[in-house]
Amino acid sequence: MKSTAGRQNSTIVRTEPVGLRAARAGLRVLSPHAPALAARWAERLFLTARRHERPSWECEALAAARPARVRHETGWIPTWTWTPAGHARGSLDGSRTVILVHGWEGRGSQLAAFVPDLLARGFRVVAFDAPGHGDSPLPRASVVEHARALGEVAAAVGPIHGVVGHSVGGAATLLATRFGLRAERLALIAPPTTPSEYASAFARALALDASLKGAMIARLEARYDLRLDDLDVRRDAERLPIPLLVIHDRDDRVVAFDHGRHLANDAPHGEMVEVTGLGHRAILRAPRVVESVARFIDGGSPAPSFAETLDGELFLRDRRWVTASRSAQRREHP
Repeated sequence: MKSTAGRQNSTIVRTEPVGLRAARAGLRVLSPHAPALAARWAERLFLTARRHERPSWECEALAAARPARVRHETGWIPTWTWTPAGHARGSLDGSRTVILVHGWEGRGSQLAAFVPDLLARGFRVVAFDAPGHGDSPLPRASVVEHARALGEVAAAVGPIHGVVGHSVGGAATLLATRFGLRAERLALIAPPTTPSEYASAFARALALDASLKGAMIARLEARYDLRLDDLDVRRDAERLPIPLLVIHDRDDRVVAFDHGRHLANDAPHGEMVEVTGLGHRAILRAPRVVESVARFIDGGSPAPSFAETLDGELFLRDRRWVTASRSAQRREHP
């Protein structure tokens, strides 16, 4: 796979610029004299996500949902549930439940644009704030924490029909299948494949030398009892027995397009939708993306778009939409 660390606007560099400079300077001073303490500090920084205020449209979306809490290992996970019109709360068959999984430094409400279309198709929709994010009281964040939280939410509200995951939330969704998550369909938007290059980008941003980077990674692997390379979710895609949809912007500057393409290619029942002009975050509110995800979750194929028509070719040259089967993708990108 082509390295993408240099082109990523990294969700990995997880501190504000001033904080980044201060952390870099502090680690440079501390590392020669107290390497164990420096490694502990670096690990803590790596597991810390910035929390951003919810915009008004997200707050309005949550106001229409029922808030609840799901028990977690060391606390609780905040959840919100939307129920289709005509169904009493709690009366809907759980098999018609879809979970939304946000990405790094995100919030469950970021995926609220998907709620109306899913409700219209009769699905109950559940969003949550992963540990270390949004309103979660838990401080530590990672793709493993994301995956475990998804599993706990699914166990509390399941059985689950589908999962929609964005960015790190997409990787966490695949990882959660290793931990026991069961669903009928998965739709992943701009998903990364592995945290290994994230750790490398983080180390470069903090100017960690090889010794300190190795000590930080050793702490992470001991914490989760997993090697960093074991968190590559391509292996989970390869053994996925259910349909998988991947939607990714060709020019995504946060998670390179190749990540999503590889996951779609590796999945036995994978399908890839390529878009341009949406980037890493606006893709979550694009009407065609929302429509395609809802159709796929409901058992159909991604919707044909205006961009696929002759008129689309003429008038939307800067925003292409391509749906390709797994076999066609492999022919084009062996």
